[in-house]
Amino acid sequence: MSHCMRHRFVLGGFVRSCLEWSLALALMFCATAVAVPAQVPATDRASNQEPASADAANALDHARKLLDSDNLDGALSLAKKYLQKHPQSADAHALMGLILYRQHQPRLSMAEYLNASESADLSAFDLRIFALDCAAIPDLREAEKWLLRSLEKDDNSAATWEALGHVRFSSQHYEASIESLDHALQLAPRTVSAESLIGLANERLARLDLAESAYRTAVEWQVGRKEKDAVPFTGLGRILLGNNQPEGAIPWLQQAAKIPPPSSEVHELLGLAYSKTAHDAEAAAELEAAIRLQPDSARLHLMLSRTYRSLGAKEKADVKLAQYTKLKGNGAQ
Repeated sequence: MSHCMRHRFVLGGFVRSCLEWSLALALMFCATAVAVPAQVPATDRASNQEPASADAANALDHARKLLDSDNLDGALSLAKKYLQKHPQSADAHALMGLILYRQHQPRLSMAEYLNASESADLSAFDLRIFALDCAAIPDLREAEKWLLRSLEKDDNSAATWEALGHVRFSSQHYEASIESLDHALQLAPRTVSAESLIGLANERLARLDLAESAYRTAVEWQVGRKEKDAVPFTGLGRILLGNNQPEGAIPWLQQAAKIPPPSSEVHELLGLAYSKTAHDAEAAAELEAAIRLQPDSARLHLMLSRTYRSLGAKEKADVKLAQYTKLKGNGAQ
């Protein structure tokens, strides 16, 4: 039995920090892009249980609807009450696993899926969530294994292929990540998160032309959408800045800065771009914003100290330099 089952169940310096932030955004897919399925049919979750009564089925259906409306506490309460009366219900344990996953409690979620597996075969969806629990611990090797098991049951799930791409990216298997993401895009074309991660993977492989192309594609797919993904805008700005094209980078980074959630990396990149184009006042404002979001970054305090000095604000520069020295002495980057 695997380690994960026995227990119930990433470049250098500035560029490294930028890519780590972008990866964190990419991995948000695994925490947010999980739809609540209807009750898994018997053909998918083979079970030795007695058929549930109509009232019982309605109770679980109500809990699912609460979960689908983001009422996690209400869904959890209903599922717990149901399990008190039906402790062997695989459907209820699997639903509990999904609720706990959504509450960012991976180990408790995994335990519920293991309980479900004692009386029924887990569905492809169940196995995907279990794998994402493994990734959250993190145990990336186990996460990949269970995603592959999920795909054995259903290889037409774009979400599972994309999740596999995220896990392989986190394991620094960038070529394999791109392959998985290509599968996802074949099944669900114009998926911005998948195309953005292809850009990140190519960036890690130093294939900057391919990375830029992927980012531009992901940006193009978002035209007209109310909600946008900042990753490709940030990636484009980062690549152009790295190619010594700060003026070209600024518009993309400005767009990224308008997309929630606020990002220290975007403000840092904008600060650097403004500094390279002799807009020191704008650079200082962006670096100040970056520090508000990441106050323990020694690098940001040093950058702002230099910018203040360029503006002739010696006292402010000295204060930031002292903060840099203190943070650096404590091991901060």
